[in-house]
Amino acid sequence: MHDYQRAFVDFLLEAGALRFGEFTLKSGRTSPVFLNTGLLDTGARLQRLGGAYAEAALDRVGADGFDVVFGPAYKGIPLAIATAIALAARGVDKAALSDRKEEKTHGAEASGAPAAKRLLGRVPAPDARFVMVDDVLTTGGTKVEAVALLAEVSPQGSVVALLIVLDRQEVRPDGVDAVAAFTEQSGVPVIPVVTLTQTLSYLRDAGRLPDDDLGRCVDYLGRYGTSAAQAWAKEQS
Repeated sequence: MHDYQRAFVDFLLEAGALRFGEFTLKSGRTSPVFLNTGLLDTGARLQRLGGAYAEAALDRVGADGFDVVFGPAYKGIPLAIATAIALAARGVDKAALSDRKEEKTHGAEASGAPAAKRLLGRVPAPDARFVMVDDVLTTGGTKVEAVALLAEVSPQGSVVALLIVLDRQEVRPDGVDAVAAFTEQSGVPVIPVVTLTQTLSYLRDAGRLPDDDLGRCVDYLGRYGTSAAQAWAKEQS
């Protein structure tokens, strides 16, 4: 792990966004760990979150590897703005862009190409390269739609990466790895700021994760984890 990843895990804990216990997920599973990004809602917390996305983008994509930070509506809108501001603070000035749920019916965008009516921000260059930011990836449906929209807007461009806060490294109820499925369908690699196994290993090594919580997480990933997470869980046994 890099220093920015360790600092980000510390921040999630301090903010109360990352918690351990028993939590019922939308899938119906009882998870021993839960991330509530809705608590990252103050100016200071959004600044830290944007900084983590910026560090991940610079680390994994590079300053010259993308042109635009795109955040799908609605949660992605403040994330794109926070990331662009954080990048600028690091000397990397990139445009922020989002989409609209409904087409704009007035102004310059309304008289442009159909895809431009769906944009919240300046129309990018035809060959623009996008980094997409969102909080989590579950089914990936909205992200696939966003990739298709950006292909209309910039037909010679590409989405070079999707950045998310945390990869829980678990399969869906149908047994499919949502992250791998999204990449296979869209061709876009997913870059988490941190993975769940990185987080657990860091907290364990720092003596900040009680054995009971660690044991429940190991059991959970051994049962519902991706192949990489199951291999990690096996190593802990």
